[in-house]
Amino acid sequence: MTTHALVGPARAGGISDRAFRLYFHLALQTDGAWISFQSTADACNLSNHQIREPFAELRRVGMAESRRVYETAAGGSKTWRTYVRSQQANGAAA
Repeated sequence: MTTHALVGPARAGGISDRAFRLYFHLALQTDGAWISFQSTADACNLSNHQIREPFAELRRVGMAESRRVYETAAGGSKTWRTYVRSQQANGAAA
């Protein structure tokens, strides 16, 4: 994938700076893998709460998607975890 193909949709999308940072991080995951919401926030140097609005922006313009998974946590308790990926990577992986 060329740099223009990677950045083009984000430049044309009219999204915030934080949403751009988030999109760029997700788009670099070219294998289309689902990434945990928390590790994505950490990679963008944002808190779990700070990343919610930029991610919602990306979802509204069709640049990212998410899924929730019911998993067993380290202590054995069940919990919901959110995973995200870019639509660009999803299209490239398909």
